[in-house]
Amino acid sequence: MDIIERNFMRLLRSGTFGDDEPVEPMSHWKWRRLYQLSLMHGVSALVHDGIKQRADDIFVNISDDLMQVWQKNTSEVEADNLRMNNLTAELLQIFQKEKLRPILLKGQAIALLYPIPTHRTGGDCDIFFPYEPQANKADSWAEDNGTPASRQDRYTLTYTWKGMAVENHQRMQRLTNAILNRRLQSIIESEIRCCDSTYVKIADIRIETLPPTLNLLIEITRIARYIINDGVRLKQLIDLGMMLRTIGAHVDFVKLQEWLNHLHLQRIATLEASLLIELLGFSDDELPFYLPHLATNTASTAEELLQFDSSHTDEWYFTQGKNIFVKSNNSKAMMWQVRHSAQYFKYCPSEMTTNFIKNFAHSLSHIEE
Repeated sequence: MDIIERNFMRLLRSGTFGDDEPVEPMSHWKWRRLYQLSLMHGVSALVHDGIKQRADDIFVNISDDLMQVWQKNTSEVEADNLRMNNLTAELLQIFQKEKLRPILLKGQAIALLYPIPTHRTGGDCDIFFPYEPQANKADSWAEDNGTPASRQDRYTLTYTWKGMAVENHQRMQRLTNAILNRRLQSIIESEIRCCDSTYVKIADIRIETLPPTLNLLIEITRIARYIINDGVRLKQLIDLGMMLRTIGAHVDFVKLQEWLNHLHLQRIATLEASLLIELLGFSDDELPFYLPHLATNTASTAEELLQFDSSHTDEWYFTQGKNIFVKSNNSKAMMWQVRHSAQYFKYCPSEMTTNFIKNFAHSLSHIEE
């Protein structure tokens, strides 16, 4: 890491997990670069919290104009979260009254685990409906009331409601390997049916969320899917760390490890744990799913994470021109996918293989017959 990245991570750890490591001196230009880095990773308000905690640090010499910009950005994140909270509570209350059993995934539910919930940058509202008849009713309601409503895939309906992006899910998480996916869906169905429900309050509305052990499995699996497809993102890693620090005491780690073994996710889960250790200051004893004998050097993964550039994840596909030759629409993105798949193959070979084949088959579907 360079000095900007080192200070960025110190302030981020301070604003999220209360670390107090002093920062190194930087020029005003470098502080502006750090602000831009925080925006790129969607953690600007969290880094701002870290700056406030380190206000007495002699080397936190940020210009007044930059601090004003940063404060304005933090206020905007807060306002957006309050709007999301109110709309999320209103929407789920509609579904609750229809007895559709909506379960809130990630997003505003995870934000409640943060020291200042309104400082986690939000996204869309993800709602899981565990039973197909109720899910179909929810989708019908969304098609009548959402603008516009479209199918992302067989199990996901996306729409906008009162300016809020929403996704209705009939599957809370999936794997491309058919065998492993069946195992995952079996785990989810069993846990949703047998375990006591977990609730949070958002805008004074009681809302169901996932049980702690299942919640942690889904987060580990979600990050694994991002690693496989796009590369891990810092915001997701912080979510995982926050879950471990806040609801970890309620997690059945024996059951969790059995699930990870059953899904062949032990190695990639250990990679996620290694990143928590290297970047966010976690210790081995906080990560019961960390298996030292499966751990590898994470330097390249950490570097990729800090320099995350969404341009390399642009969709790539093949098209056929006027002649007989087939070409890729984005050779850079295609080569990135090839290198990325090779780099992470060892962490999850069964899922990585089927995922690459699925993406390749999808790309071929763009060729005109």
